[in-house]
Amino acid sequence: MSKILIVGKKSFIARSINKQSKHHTILINYEDLIKKKDNFFKKFSFIINCSSNLTFIKKKYNIKFDHDYNIALKIKDLNCRYLFLSTRKVYYPKSNIKETDKLQPICHYSKNKLISENMVKSILNKRFLILRLGNIIGYDSNKSSRKLHNTFIDIFIKNARNGIIFRNPHIYKDFLPIKFFVKIIDKLIVNKSEGIYNVSFGKKVYLDYILKWLNYYNIKPFKIKTLKINKNNNNKESFYLNINKLKRKIKFNLTLKILKIECMVISKKIFNEK
Repeated sequence: MSKILIVGKKSFIARSINKQSKHHTILINYEDLIKKKDNFFKKFSFIINCSSNLTFIKKKYNIKFDHDYNIALKIKDLNCRYLFLSTRKVYYPKSNIKETDKLQPICHYSKNKLISENMVKSILNKRFLILRLGNIIGYDSNKSSRKLHNTFIDIFIKNARNGIIFRNPHIYKDFLPIKFFVKIIDKLIVNKSEGIYNVSFGKKVYLDYILKWLNYYNIKPFKIKTLKINKNNNNKESFYLNINKLKRKIKFNLTLKILKIECMVISKKIFNEK
């Protein structure tokens, strides 16, 4: 069993990995980690960073605010491997996106992530595992956590509590429940995987379906509003990732039926919340 250091106590993904992983995990804040000496890191086989900051997300790249780069520097002369959580937004949005497809980040966050990917690769040689993620979905019961940016679920909850459910029958995206994401990470760590992998469901899921599932336990009155998007922009809003490379590396079973069930479980937690 590997010993894993997870960075980012405020992160929903970090706390989920720490709680659900089968490996021995330790959760730490970035601010505490950056003060640690070499001996602290030597006991870990993998480091997973889930932390970030508003400057990195919202503004032009500045190396001082790149947590991944700064952590990579701390471990560059050690044997531990680095798991980098990147984003599908580094790609041009389209269907069936492969790891080798065109990279065209648009926002500051995605541009900065791509720069950071390259910085980490140059520092750690082959001791890195970069996961380019679709939409990771799950229920975060920790309301005290300060969110750096809103996820798909955050936006859904806000709209639902305001009595609005948006729909668009033409837009599709890619989703992965958090518990499956943790299982994928566990298997990749066991295999000592390296390189770049897309991680998501790997199939198009239309928004109308997933919103219906997430809204399943909502008993309060709501209005359905059509999300108005220029028809020419539908393709820019829609995407799904090709995960064939991931499937060749590990086995995991996620079907549309299972995704529906997982969304309904999330729905029950959202609308039963006191």
